[in-house]
Amino acid sequence: PQPSEVKDGACAATPDAAQVAAAPALKFKHRRTLREVLRAKRLERSDIKPSDWGKFGYGTRDDVLTRPIEYDEQTVPIERISAARATPQWFFENYSKQQRPVIIEGGCAHWPAMTRWGFDELEERYRHKEFKVGEDGKGKKIKIKFKYFLDYMRNQTDDNPLYLFETEMDDNVHVNSLTEDFQVPDIFPDDYLNLMNHDSRPPHRWWCIGPKRSGTTVHTDPLGTSAWNAVTHGRKHWVLFEPETSKKVAKGKLVKEKSEDDEAIMYFDFLLPRIKKRHPEALADVFADSDDGECAACCDCSGDIIFVPGRWWHGVLNTEDCVAVTQNYCGLDNFEVVWKSIRRDREKVAHLWLRNMRKFAPQLHRHALDMNAHDKFRMRHERRKGERLQDASSSSSDSTDSSTDEATDVRDAPGIASVTSPEILLLGSAGGGCKRQRRQPGLVQDKGKENEMPSKRVRPGDAELPHLQKAEC
Repeated sequence: PQPSEVKDGACAATPDAAQVAAAPALKFKHRRTLREVLRAKRLERSDIKPSDWGKFGYGTRDDVLTRPIEYDEQTVPIERISAARATPQWFFENYSKQQRPVIIEGGCAHWPAMTRWGFDELEERYRHKEFKVGEDGKGKKIKIKFKYFLDYMRNQTDDNPLYLFETEMDDNVHVNSLTEDFQVPDIFPDDYLNLMNHDSRPPHRWWCIGPKRSGTTVHTDPLGTSAWNAVTHGRKHWVLFEPETSKKVAKGKLVKEKSEDDEAIMYFDFLLPRIKKRHPEALADVFADSDDGECAACCDCSGDIIFVPGRWWHGVLNTEDCVAVTQNYCGLDNFEVVWKSIRRDREKVAHLWLRNMRKFAPQLHRHALDMNAHDKFRMRHERRKGERLQDASSSSSDSTDSSTDEATDVRDAPGIASVTSPEILLLGSAGGGCKRQRRQPGLVQDKGKENEMPSKRVRPGDAELPHLQKAEC
C-alpha cells in the first residue's frame, strides 16, 4: 500500500516488493514466509529495519550459546532435585515457603507433551493456525501462521529472533487442545487467583516456542506471583537475582553503553560479565549472608521444571530451539505479597477478587482485610471520590479495566480447595500475616520493591513458618 492509502503509519508494517528484495538472502520452504516475517518484524520493532535484526552477527556463531558457565565466588549452581523426591508437602516446606529457586529434574518427563510437542508433530496439528509472536506499538497482537513461524525458526540468523508466546491456550478453540498435553505439577497445588472470574484474572499462562538466541530480558513477574516453567524440548540458560538487588544492577543499566542493545543474547554475552565485574561491592553487600556464594548457575533441559519465586529478577536465553509452558500462581507461600501488589496496582481486580474471597473463601477474605487494617490501606470503595493512591501505577484506577463485575461460581476451579474447604484453616487474622522463612541471599544464574522485605535476614533452619493456624499468624 501507498502511504496515502493507510493511516497511523500502518504502511510501515506491510513490506513492499523492494523491501522483500532488500531483505537478507535466506532460503525458506514456503514462498510466503519471508513476507510474513518481514511484516511481523516491522510491527514488533518499528525502530529498526528488518535487515538490522542480524547486524551483530550472532546468527553466524554459537559461542555464546555453548559457552560454559564459570563458577566463582559470585556464581554457584541452582539446586537440582529429582521429581521423585518432590512431594507437595516436602516441596512446600523446603522450597516454595522459603522462596528458593530450584530445578526439578524430570518434572514433566511423563507429560504427553514430551512427544506431542515435537516440531514436526506440532506442524502437523497446527500448520494453518495463527499464533502470537509479539505486539505492535499499540499493544495489538502480532500473529503469524504456525507453518511460517517454523519455517522461519529453522532458517533464521537473527540476533534476537521472533518469539512465539501464545496467551490464549484456554480460550482459543483452535489451539486449546494444547492443554490436554500437560498438567499443572502437583507440587504447585494452589492458585488462589482462580477465585477470580476467568475474565477478570490477569494473564498467567503462556505456551512458548523460542528459536535459539531468543529470550527475555531480566525482569520480575507481574504482581508478585511465583512461576514454574517446564521445558519439553530444547535447552534454556537462566539468570536470577534476589529481590533485594537493585533494578539498575540486575538489568545492567549501569554497564550498558548507549550504542549497545540489551537483548537476551547481548545480556548473557557481555552485560552479565560486566555486572559481576563492576558491582562486586554491591553484590557482596546484598549477598553477604550467603553460604553458597554470591551467584548461582545451571541449565534446564527437556523434561525439567524450574521454580522461580515471586519478585526474583530473572532472564532467559534459549540456547536451542525450545518448547516450553509456564504459569504464574498465587498460593500460601506468596499470598501476602500478591495481595499487596494487586490491591495497589490493579484496584478493580483487587475488588473483584476480594468479593469472591468473601463468598467462596471467607478465611482468606478475613486475612486480606486484616492485612489492610494492619497496613492502614483503604481500597477504592473505601476512599473518597477522586482520591488516588500515592504510589499506585497509572493503570490501577483505570476506568477502562476490562475485568467484569458479574459474579460467577468458581467453587470448582483448580487450585483453591485449600481455602474453600471448611475443614481446612490456612491463614490467620493477625495484622502482619504469616511470617515467611527467607532463603539465604544470592544472585542465581542458571544456564537456563514492590513490597519491602524483612529487614532481618533469616537463614533456613533459624526459623520455621508457623503452623497455619489462626493464633500463630
